[in-house]
Amino acid sequence: MTIHFVIQMQAALEAGELSRGERRVVQFVLAAPDEAMRLPLAKLADAVGVSEPTVLRCCRKLGCSSLQEFRIKMAGAEAIGLPATHAAIPVGSSVSEIAARVLDFSVSNLDNLRRQIDGAALQRVVDIVAGARSLHFWGNGASGIVARDAQQKFPLFGIPCVAETDSHQILINAASLSAGDVVVVFSNTGRNSSMRPSVAAARANGAPVILITSSVDTPLAREASEVLSIPTLDNTDIYTPTISRIAALCIVDILSICVAQTRGNTGALKMKKMKEAIVKVFRDDAPAKMPGKCSEKT
Repeated sequence: MTIHFVIQMQAALEAGELSRGERRVVQFVLAAPDEAMRLPLAKLADAVGVSEPTVLRCCRKLGCSSLQEFRIKMAGAEAIGLPATHAAIPVGSSVSEIAARVLDFSVSNLDNLRRQIDGAALQRVVDIVAGARSLHFWGNGASGIVARDAQQKFPLFGIPCVAETDSHQILINAASLSAGDVVVVFSNTGRNSSMRPSVAAARANGAPVILITSSVDTPLAREASEVLSIPTLDNTDIYTPTISRIAALCIVDILSICVAQTRGNTGALKMKKMKEAIVKVFRDDAPAKMPGKCSEKT
């Protein structure tokens, strides 16, 4: 509830739902939450530079019957950290202040994820992935970055995998799948309409589809075989925050470690051989040549 309340304030700022005075109230609260929480109504109005009725009207527009209810919701949001989006960073902030807010926000998001992650759902996903014959990571846009990162990690554990980020290639990939193949879809919003035909095709061919997303109540979530929710505190309808990708990348790390442990020594031995091959070719004192390159000798 508190997470959505902060997002609601940010969305109200962007949508132009507030008067000039009400906007100043919300901007002040987001920029200085500690001060806004402790000031009585009269002093809060003075600090913002508006009238007391303006503060109360702002509270009502945000769904609060009183300033006290507004503060209760804000107190819950403060416990996990306020989103440090553009709306919450005052114009004129120093580089150090901006850096601190962005980093604090990232830490708050990851702590929120740690406390909210569904352990049972995570275990089900690990079991499905560990038993896969091949893995297929799908993602469009920013989610494609996460899919590529997953592709880079999972071959180390002995599971052949590919990553597709183009909608047409994803659909072609889906049409070629069969039982034993596993699809992992990354979609922060869960509302990627171009992904839905591919999800349906993969499932029709017998391949389970795992969705990693911010919400379990979305069109893609309803069509997936298994859903792992990674809630974040920002509003991605307005922004494209890095934190949604950071959270997803952490989930990829968690899955790769869990799958490696589940698969046992087989995965560890393959990873050891791969690492030895990489070191042999790319170490600093190795000959300056790439594998497979023809010799200059005749």
